[in-house]
Amino acid sequence: MSSSAPLLGNSNSRGGKSMPTIREIHDAKAGTLWNVICCPLVATIGLGYRSFWIYCFPCFKIMLERFVVRIRQYLCCCMKWPYEDDSFIGAKALGDHSAADPSKPTAEEMEGDTEWLRAHELKSFEGKRPQLFEGHIEPSDLCQGAVGDCWLVSGLASASEYSDAIRNVFVTKEYNPYGKYEVKIFNPLKKQFEVVTVDDRIPCQKGTKTPRFMNPTGPELWAMILEKVYAKWAGSYAALDGGFVLWSWHALTGDNVFQMSRNADGTFFREDMVPINDPDDRCAVGFRKTKETYSEQDVWILLKKYYKQKALMSASIAKSDYTKNDGPNGEQLLEREGLVAGHAYSLIQAVEVDDSLELSLGEVKVNTDIAGQIGLKKSNKFHLIQLRNPWGTYEWKGDWSDKSDLWDKHPNIKKKLNFVDVDDGAFWMTYEDFIKVFTRINVCDRTTSGDVALNVREDMGCCGICAGWLTGCAKFWLCCKGCKNLYCGHESTSETLDTKEKGCCGCCGV
Repeated sequence: MSSSAPLLGNSNSRGGKSMPTIREIHDAKAGTLWNVICCPLVATIGLGYRSFWIYCFPCFKIMLERFVVRIRQYLCCCMKWPYEDDSFIGAKALGDHSAADPSKPTAEEMEGDTEWLRAHELKSFEGKRPQLFEGHIEPSDLCQGAVGDCWLVSGLASASEYSDAIRNVFVTKEYNPYGKYEVKIFNPLKKQFEVVTVDDRIPCQKGTKTPRFMNPTGPELWAMILEKVYAKWAGSYAALDGGFVLWSWHALTGDNVFQMSRNADGTFFREDMVPINDPDDRCAVGFRKTKETYSEQDVWILLKKYYKQKALMSASIAKSDYTKNDGPNGEQLLEREGLVAGHAYSLIQAVEVDDSLELSLGEVKVNTDIAGQIGLKKSNKFHLIQLRNPWGTYEWKGDWSDKSDLWDKHPNIKKKLNFVDVDDGAFWMTYEDFIKVFTRINVCDRTTSGDVALNVREDMGCCGICAGWLTGCAKFWLCCKGCKNLYCGHESTSETLDTKEKGCCGCCGV
């Protein structure tokens, strides 16, 4: 179980209490007493410093970049325009897909049927202004393409529930007409972030203007650029064919990750991901089994707690030796259930919900079990899990699926969960059904204190940067987002949360 913050600060080598550093005070990690004493200073000067680097400095940088891009456009006859990343193009970048599956094309065969198009040339961008981010970042922005990188799509879909986690890895904050994008990726061996540079040439099947791999649902680039960054880091797009969701999260956040795998007796055990120094595979990892074990009830408590803590989660089903591999990338289609084995699902929500009415009194919502108050049958409670298939389709067919009549039988639950019957790959199921079929759960214990970033509001054109700065600063100061992140934000830890049910305060670590 994770421990709360110390009272005074960190202990020195002689066993006494040391004075906290300026950095610890600035980051509200100096211990409860020092945090309280220094709060007036940190909540003014400290937050002012943070807001400058989060909102003001990026605005100046973006305006300077826009000016430089304009100059480059006018001088294109003398300068290389647009930007071309010659180190990642052609057959080498596509990679040999036949190495893992002989039925798939070699790098040369795929390159012969591939054309590399700029963002504005793609079919989904026709008649529209390309944007790096279009509106809100959400899981439905992503759809898996021809490569078997469901692990990456699932990982990014989970992360897109928290848009700032995605925005923060982009050094380039908006669509760049020059075609150059810089993205941060965490090197697990060096334990530090590195910047990877790519252009916006996307591999498309010849004559279709449709991306071969990541295929976003709207005129936005972030998912394709991020996939290209991962591919360049790994060596090629083919190198993304098969991988681990945990690695995608670790590379994205730099935070602690682990998985819970099911034993034959139904219990689960924890395994920690360990990076491997393999010159031929930069994504190589191993797993170290720990002594921690959990019952099915323990797993449910952990899922609820990690969800409330804004952790990233996914789940998968082990493949069977007695089922044919009939999926597009060797997965096993479980037709009766509407599920896929050997495939990564984003685990979006884990909630305990009842069918009582919810009354709104101004801005305060009150759950009222009317039947229970008058001595009749009390409301039913359900343990529900929301998952998403990165294919964007092929969904669960059992209880609480999109077509289930339980939604009509429990309209209050339907309202509370904002359920809409849409074939988007997302679906609900009971935890009882979930734990019967899913054999592995992945968790990224994400640091949330940095969940704040500038939204350039590209949809508003040149005025978007001003709107993004104003709304960002308003949320940071007037809505206390900066103070909340500083004092109530969670820091990633290698320890598993407590499996005991009890109430807790989100600020207990202050």
